[in-house]
Amino acid sequence: MRKTFFASILFFAGSLIAGGATDPVRQKARYYFTQGSIEASNDNMPAAYEYFKKAYETDPLYQDAAFTYGAQRLFTETDTLQSETELKNSLLLMQSYVDTNPMDLYATQMYGYVTARLDTVAEAIRVYERVNSLMPKETQILLHLAEAYMMKRKFNKAIETLEKYEAIEGKSQGLSLKKITYRMAAGDTLGAVDEVNLLIESFPRDPMARVLKGNLYEVIGDNDSVFSAFKAAENLAPESGTVKMSLANYYRNQGDSVMLDNMVYEALLADDLELEDKISILGDYLQKLINEKGDKARGDHLFQVLSSQYPHEAALLDMAARYSAAKGDYKTAADQISYAIDMEANNERYWLMLLSFLMADTRLEEIIEKYNEAVQHTQPSLGLKNLYAAAASQLDDADRGEAILKELLEEAGAGLSETGSENRTKIRASLQYDDLVWVSSLYCMLGDIYYKNGNPDKAFNEYEESLFFFPDNALTLNNYAYFLSEVEKDLQKARKMSRRSLDLSENNPTYLDTFAWILYKLQEYDEALAYQRLALELAEQAGDENPEFYLHLAEILVMNDLKEEAEKYFEKAKQLESLK
Repeated sequence: MRKTFFASILFFAGSLIAGGATDPVRQKARYYFTQGSIEASNDNMPAAYEYFKKAYETDPLYQDAAFTYGAQRLFTETDTLQSETELKNSLLLMQSYVDTNPMDLYATQMYGYVTARLDTVAEAIRVYERVNSLMPKETQILLHLAEAYMMKRKFNKAIETLEKYEAIEGKSQGLSLKKITYRMAAGDTLGAVDEVNLLIESFPRDPMARVLKGNLYEVIGDNDSVFSAFKAAENLAPESGTVKMSLANYYRNQGDSVMLDNMVYEALLADDLELEDKISILGDYLQKLINEKGDKARGDHLFQVLSSQYPHEAALLDMAARYSAAKGDYKTAADQISYAIDMEANNERYWLMLLSFLMADTRLEEIIEKYNEAVQHTQPSLGLKNLYAAAASQLDDADRGEAILKELLEEAGAGLSETGSENRTKIRASLQYDDLVWVSSLYCMLGDIYYKNGNPDKAFNEYEESLFFFPDNALTLNNYAYFLSEVEKDLQKARKMSRRSLDLSENNPTYLDTFAWILYKLQEYDEALAYQRLALELAEQAGDENPEFYLHLAEILVMNDLKEEAEKYFEKAKQLESLK
């Protein structure tokens, strides 16, 4: 759009300079306009905008300036100028020129396009109809006019307009598809069927016309006709991957998994589909297989078909890794994405996937190693840094984990590695939202390390730092509150923080467990029981059988004089603990 717009501006400028106006006001406006055109040709749009604005303000009756200024306002992405009121004001600036120069197709199309999308479709129809009456062979206007009629639900006029287009340009699959869509919107099913049959008569050897017919019957709900149309297409083009996929979708809808697999298999071998298309086809198939908990062997077989054709494609290895991870095989997923990294070492997303798979496989030392390798090839995102930090916080070597987290803090802001740094207020003011969240999470992880290693006071200091940088860090609020309850210190403060974590993440089982445990420590046993039951219910729904949840429930049940039920949960906690 921009280059076309520049060309239009320069055309206007050239015609105006040639005009040689004598009115001093108009001459001044034309000077500004010419300067704007020069700036636009140099791609300096902010300066061009200001010159066009000056040209219009100097001479509001100067239509060329009004149009160009109005058009520039449409592309100036500020909240004010993009409000509906200001967009309509921009169109008003353009209207006079469009009405005076109805055969300027560029101006009319730009004006009509925007008016049609600002709930002023009638205005778009007005200018398109006028151009059509003056230039009936201009087919691009006919397409715009048909679309505008459809927006006003004038179905017959829209279809008549497309008929005019077809009389000039001839029949095509794209045009027939548009006509079918319009007829179906009008409720004219028979007309839609007639249209696709006319297309087939015009292109009897084109398999895609038969595919279009099958798709139409699929919408109508005539399965026998769907199958007949797709098979006719396959007879015309037995090697077409596109036709195979049409049949594959038909078999999927019929629940015929054997024929579905056959068609996907044949599509993956087809020569008319690019690798990108094949990856998309297989990706959709595998996703449905996973969602429906289908036979993974079917997916493995089809994946092998594609892998044997393209053994050294990073994009295919990317999908292979994601598929393996979806099956829970994180070791294979890590190996596969590592091969992709060998081909594209500067692809940060691949490194992020690798660290994610390693984290899921609890290979913490490898995460540290691979992160240090990644930063040699790419600029790490916060996501990559977060996985690195999370791994560091879980290392058996607490000193090493602490050193890594402090290194990341220092990188985020000089002096942050020192708890309670004098510069922390200034640093906080300088950080963007994402960085505040990041710094807060680093302090939270430091706190976790210190608490796990028997230094609760030091841990609580780090949690305070975390909340200083981001008070709504739900994880910090939860961990701080829980560990306060464990050492039975500042229980009211713990309750307040835990309650806030639940406000931020209402149905988090871990946060509910923390809140229930704090209530237990405060001897509010009835309320504690309600929250602990909810925590356990949500955890079990998510497939998380945490022995601590059962143990807490048992302890709370005892204090509610429900000892028989408590025994059941004590036993469950022991069983789960023994499986660790």
